Amino acid sequence: ITRMDVPEGTWSDVKFVTDNIQEFVFFNYQVKLKVEEKTQKDFKEYKAVFYRVLDMLVFFLQVYVGGEYLHLWVIQSASTGELIIQLMGVQQHHKWDDPLKPFDENNKC
Repeated sequence: ITRMDVPEGTWSDVKFVTDNIQEFVFFNYQVKLKVEEKTQKDFKEYKAVFYRVLDMLVFFLQVYVGGEYLHLWVIQSASTGELIIQLMGVQQHHKWDDPLKPFDENNKC
């Protein structure tokens, strides 16, 4: 993953995850594996709860992993004709009511 600044623009309000977004979170199992690699934890529970989106390409997600919440920065691209989902950053040790706001990969918990 290359260095990337958080994109600027108008972010959606925080929304509850829909079935479509839940599928997006699980569409690419590699994202969960990357989250486990970055946090050095194996998550038995892994369920998106809230999200914010910018231009339907950049997502910030709050994911419940059993006992705590993670904030994920995920981007999607279809530039090669196939959908690619990439994890750009993870913040750990969040609570249910922590604000879901953009962060860059150098500002992790």
